[in-house]
Amino acid sequence: MTANTLYIGLLIATLAQSTLLIGALLSKKNSNKVANFLLVGIIALFSYYMLIKILCGTNLIFNYPHFAQTYRPLPFLIWALFYFYIKAMTNPNFRFQLKDGIHLIPFLLYTLFLLSFFLNNASVKTEAASTPLPAHYNILAVVLQTILLLLYLIQSYRILRDHRRNIQDLFANIEKEKLNWLKYLLIVFGIIWVAAFIKFISGIVYTADFVIPPILLCLTIYGIGFYALKQPEIFKNIKIDTFHTEPENEHTVSSVDDFGKRSKSAKQLLNVKRNSKYEYSSLKPQDLSAYGQKLIEYIKKDRPYANNELKLQDIASYLGLPPYQLSQVINTELKTNFYSLINKYRIEEAKRLLIDPDKQHLNILEIAFETGFNSKSAFNTAFKKNTTTTPSQYKQSQIHQSIAA
Repeated sequence: MTANTLYIGLLIATLAQSTLLIGALLSKKNSNKVANFLLVGIIALFSYYMLIKILCGTNLIFNYPHFAQTYRPLPFLIWALFYFYIKAMTNPNFRFQLKDGIHLIPFLLYTLFLLSFFLNNASVKTEAASTPLPAHYNILAVVLQTILLLLYLIQSYRILRDHRRNIQDLFANIEKEKLNWLKYLLIVFGIIWVAAFIKFISGIVYTADFVIPPILLCLTIYGIGFYALKQPEIFKNIKIDTFHTEPENEHTVSSVDDFGKRSKSAKQLLNVKRNSKYEYSSLKPQDLSAYGQKLIEYIKKDRPYANNELKLQDIASYLGLPPYQLSQVINTELKTNFYSLINKYRIEEAKRLLIDPDKQHLNILEIAFETGFNSKSAFNTAFKKNTTTTPSQYKQSQIHQSIAA
């Protein structure tokens, strides 16, 4: 098989899968439309980038000289769209604003920089296709794209980190809401760019150097589409005011970190943030105490934690509170977040079931479902976090203790 045949086959496969993914995303119902349209744009740009890169790596580019080098400004646009995609996935209130146009400036400036080349006639572009662009073109592109990519990767990671904290104030189960696949995708982008950067500074050209990046891009496109289609809508059926500390404000509720392992000073800082976040709340200290007690009584009596789709909004409706005020009660009065609070009672219930003589016919997975967990892995993780042991180990230790007694 010749290199050209391999490249063409790869191109056809990429364009085919991109077309299918775009069609699936556009036809997906009951989903985040803004995020889906952004992802369609990302996949389309990736596919075009792939197309032109493969044409430039083969003699086919001489048949389409006007496409030469048109892929170069695209990374500036792809990084920006991916950043907005992460924002749209983690914030149901996300809408484009005029100030967001600043993210288009690098793409427009570099396109303008290459404009003189793009406006050349076909003969000039055909000649340029067989020779590399001047060194300053490449250096400028690589330096700017590397800086921009690093900035977007860092900011995107921060958004995902904050998202993981925020969802703990909204959901009792967060496995499907954590968006870990986006975090891994950021790592893939970084790896691809590092490989391209190493190639650039080394100046070494060899066949594998051209083949590997397109293959990685092809797999990346497939991965993006697969996980995006698999990902359920995170904030479906959640009221918009859930994300506000007050109706007129737009500050997203934050929470303690996953494991509550913060230093004393960090916890004090967190309490300061909580207090300032709720400084305009209409709830008085006596209200917080009363609602906190009412919440605990409801959890113990009615066992809402057994519902594996339980959300903050569900309990808020029962108590007759706006979700953001219930979050205030949990954050400031109970000094925790919704996820940790519910899991605490789930684990206590699980510990009781594990040693209950009448429940010995239940296996670990059945107990997990019985207490509101969505999976055995989530149950084991939460149980070990709260007890420093696994459910099976806890059960065996209790049996040994009862025998010894």
